[in-house]
Amino acid sequence: MFDKLLILGGTSDTHRFLNSLESDNFIITVATEYGYEQFSKKYGKDKVLFIKFDEASLEKFIKENKITKIIDTTHPYAKVITETALNVSKNLNIEYLSYVRDDDINVDYEKAIFFSNREEVITFLKEKDFRRILFTIGSKMMKDFAFLKDKAYVRVLPFENSIYEVRKYGFDYDKIIAMQGPFSKDFNVALIKELKIDLLITKKSGKAGGFKEKIEACEETGIYCIVIDNE
Repeated sequence: MFDKLLILGGTSDTHRFLNSLESDNFIITVATEYGYEQFSKKYGKDKVLFIKFDEASLEKFIKENKITKIIDTTHPYAKVITETALNVSKNLNIEYLSYVRDDDINVDYEKAIFFSNREEVITFLKEKDFRRILFTIGSKMMKDFAFLKDKAYVRVLPFENSIYEVRKYGFDYDKIIAMQGPFSKDFNVALIKELKIDLLITKKSGKAGGFKEKIEACEETGIYCIVIDNE
């Protein structure tokens, strides 16, 4: 008899785990609307729930659904749900398995959305209607986002080639911010407010690339942040 699995997820690691799973005796829970849209399309609405747990609600859910094992495939930055799942597994004496990748920066911001590659980001942006976007992913990737040239700003290194690349893809000079980083949280906040940005897009650049400061600035200003994970 197979265990009944609760798969905490919504990431590319969730897909990889499910691809290796022989049983269909599972429930996937995700914490974002986008995650629900993507996973319910592939696995069915009866298998996927859009829900955010605290310890009490997770314990109740596990008891009501007769869950026997928790599989954690959440993003490395989603520290709160991982800690919650660990505590509940101990309280209920059920098995907890982690498929969470290691990462040294903790992000627990509900408007931070993580994508594995730029193709996923493009699909998302074509479905949504952000008004003013700030790209902080360098110049070389901007070719794929040229369709946003009329409402996006691009922050790049102050090198002639970087500016040339962005101009080549149709971005006007008044949409290019050529500066050497990394930047402080306060600088990012000031830029977001000055340009009235409602979405910031970044790569997972780590401490040296000012990633933490970007996330903190988005959280302080209440805007969405897209993180491209593996590029």
